[in-house]
Amino acid sequence: MKKLKNIKDIQGAIFDMDGTLIDSMEMWDNIASQYLLSKGIMPEDNLGHILKNMSMQQGCDYVIETYSMTETSQEIVAGINTMIAQKYKTELPAKKGALELIEALAKKNVAMCVATASDYHLADMCLTRIGIRKYLKGIYTCGEIKTGKDKPELFEYALERLGTQKECTYVFEDSLYAAVTAKQAGFRVVGVYDKISKHESEILKETVDIYITTLDELQ
Repeated sequence: MKKLKNIKDIQGAIFDMDGTLIDSMEMWDNIASQYLLSKGIMPEDNLGHILKNMSMQQGCDYVIETYSMTETSQEIVAGINTMIAQKYKTELPAKKGALELIEALAKKNVAMCVATASDYHLADMCLTRIGIRKYLKGIYTCGEIKTGKDKPELFEYALERLGTQKECTYVFEDSLYAAVTAKQAGFRVVGVYDKISKHESEILKETVDIYITTLDELQ
């Protein structure tokens, strides 16, 4: 059932971006450390893990206190955002098989979009650079809908704009919590392996309709 030719009823595809189409999750895990290094400060080895469940403000407060920084939270956020934007603009690669899968779906006249927690301008910039943007009906963001992927609103919003039947629309996700949300909302879900969330991979396999380690498995 993994081969695309066997997914005979697919009308629409809603893709997550980070960790699914774009190999960017390691960047998010390391960006705070890279920012500190740019300031001549040696970060602790597990900084990414420490900051993982903090808000941006909490993370800023932590590094200011821990590393006796003179920058304000606003200055740190601005600096990190500049680094992130540059990586989306020039560096972050597509995941293996991403463009080829999108092109194959386009040939089948499958309606496609991206639903992401990243900012629109970052997604638009990156997906244009790697050649995927032109195949998408739209890019829809958590910021636009004002909700996270722990709730189904973003997926429902994307579905409405695709104009496809839910039972024939597949959501592609690397994150377990987002895959669970989409599955509970009635979508078919393709789970995509990402090394940053490999600790969730076994549960993800049990949750989704199709599980793949790389996108080229569907071609």
